[in-house]
Amino acid sequence: MFFKRYDFGDAAVYFIETPVEGHPKCTTVGMAVYPAATEIDPMKLHCDSLVQVAFSGDESLVDYTRGVTMRNRRSTLLKIVRQTQFMGGALNTYLTDGEGNDYVHRLSYDRATGVFTASVRYENHTRAPRMLEHLSSVSLSGIANADGNTVGLSLHRMTSAWSRECRPKKDAFSHLGLDMSWGRYGVKTERWGEIGSMPNRGYYPLAVIESPEVFWGVSLDAPFSWQMEVYQEKETCALSGGLGDYEFAHWRKLIPAGGAFTTHNARFTVGHSFLEVCNAFVHEQDGRLSVPKSEESMPVLFNEYCTSWGAPSERGVTRILKAIKDLPIEVFVIDCGWYKPDNKDWCNAIGDWNESKKLFPEGIRKVADKIKAAGKRPGIWFEFENVGRDSEAFSCEEALLKSDGQVITSKNRRFLDLRLNGVRSYLRTKLIDFLNQNGFGYLKIDYNDTFGMGCDGAESPGEGGRQIAEESLGWLRTLKEAVPDLVIENCASGGSRIEPLRMGEVSMCSFSDAHECAEIPLVAANVSLTVPARQMQIWAVIREGESDSRTVYSLCAAMMGRICLSGDVCKVPPEKIALIGRGLDFYNKVKEIVRRGNLRLIDCDVEYYRAPNGRQVYIKDFGEQRLIIVHFLECDSAVRIPLGGYEIADAFTDLSYTTRNETLRIAGKPYTAGAFLLEVKHDV
Repeated sequence: MFFKRYDFGDAAVYFIETPVEGHPKCTTVGMAVYPAATEIDPMKLHCDSLVQVAFSGDESLVDYTRGVTMRNRRSTLLKIVRQTQFMGGALNTYLTDGEGNDYVHRLSYDRATGVFTASVRYENHTRAPRMLEHLSSVSLSGIANADGNTVGLSLHRMTSAWSRECRPKKDAFSHLGLDMSWGRYGVKTERWGEIGSMPNRGYYPLAVIESPEVFWGVSLDAPFSWQMEVYQEKETCALSGGLGDYEFAHWRKLIPAGGAFTTHNARFTVGHSFLEVCNAFVHEQDGRLSVPKSEESMPVLFNEYCTSWGAPSERGVTRILKAIKDLPIEVFVIDCGWYKPDNKDWCNAIGDWNESKKLFPEGIRKVADKIKAAGKRPGIWFEFENVGRDSEAFSCEEALLKSDGQVITSKNRRFLDLRLNGVRSYLRTKLIDFLNQNGFGYLKIDYNDTFGMGCDGAESPGEGGRQIAEESLGWLRTLKEAVPDLVIENCASGGSRIEPLRMGEVSMCSFSDAHECAEIPLVAANVSLTVPARQMQIWAVIREGESDSRTVYSLCAAMMGRICLSGDVCKVPPEKIALIGRGLDFYNKVKEIVRRGNLRLIDCDVEYYRAPNGRQVYIKDFGEQRLIIVHFLECDSAVRIPLGGYEIADAFTDLSYTTRNETLRIAGKPYTAGAFLLEVKHDV
């Protein structure tokens, strides 16, 4: 029997051949990961195949699994041909079924964060085409507690919805029905994910299994339909994920003889807490980013959407620039509506992209030049992949996605077929030429609906949709090549497309469409578990007549990532502008903690975000500094935070606070907040 252990930093990866119960003389090779210091008995390391694959017509190896899972079909009965380890620790495992179906399982390791990257490549060396219906990016098995079973395990996930992105959710295996039966018989599975082109709509593509000793985390690159799955059989379980399969997402793809297919990357790690796993994924993602130099300083932005609400104009932009001239703002974004026909609303007029002569009588180039003259980078909003009902493009059916020959229409939106040369040519003129001709160095890409399961033009609807997602990602690369130093913001009704692969191609994202509601700090804290802080743009909307406490509340929430100001800055008194300036000065002091720090605590006792009774404490550490951000919602009680050898170096708050007996005590009032910079106290 094959058995091999590889050590990577503080983790150990095991490859083990395991007999398949009920199938004499059949074995499969699985992969498990544990902290290197954990003692592992190979005889108790029950694994199934590290390559989870299924083709049309495959037999199931386990009964009662059809319609529940596509794991463990006969195609997973593979043998290892060889393993090759490269400089830097990357490990390729070559497997075959002996009949021409060959696989390369690729594994690499980031020593700085302890995060592994995995992918699988299928190569069809048979003499016939094969219809691939399932191929996971990663499958970890042999997951159990120290007693060798799954008793006491829990599953962490993140639910997402509009203005409710990435809320953590924890379920005990017992509550999910993932516990072993009295006779060790019967598979239990929990399969979930997203279907369509908004991959962060119901769940974010991340899962963590918690045991009393170890936390296993998996995160997926998931630009289109994806799935994750916990598969529990007998004493142990497996955690896998990747592109949504045929049963779940109606995806299958014909691989010709001599052809191949490679999954997107998945990442996994082991740790000792949920926060440790999330920190590792975020830092690994941050380490792979390549953004324009202007982004390195995490400049503050102003976006006029919550000022004009879709009716930007030369006059309005001029007034805002004057109002914010003394604030350290380096980017100014003109949001939706700049193309608005005189007799139509902005939302349903997308697609034709003709600048409004009424809103910009001297041309939008002049306004971009004004923004530059004010010392700011000019930005513009597009939703270039979709067309609205009030546009001429809405009727160009030959250019639009179809399902069963019918144009896909979701209320007032249709979707361009990005695979077509005519569409590519149109977008080069309307998008790339527009940016270059008018001098815009910042592009906010929005995306406000999904075409669902998929589209025509491929072997299956899911494959058609996957192709469109790949074309969409390709446009991000094309834009960066065509417009030097372009800063790209990823927005999709807020955070509906903030999965890791797309985030790796952009400078930042809109964290949510939570523009000015009370729950902004709660959503921001949740999203910070998944997106590097320097990419997470958070609204701080200023309103005429609001209290100073409410202004501080908004600014403190936005300090968890990138501050994006908006609102009634033209109507507030100079004292309010000065208060905003003090907040931005404090933010500039703590930027390195925001960008590079580790999340140490998110303590939120709010259950229902629309009736937010409670408070939140958010703590991040970097080196000898600590950032504490406290928000009180419907709450007037005090919070006490141990200082633990730190002392306050600065604060931005209008709340009363004291430090006594190594404790920071903050007296709360409804809808107030404070941000506190702490430094390690050195004895003199």
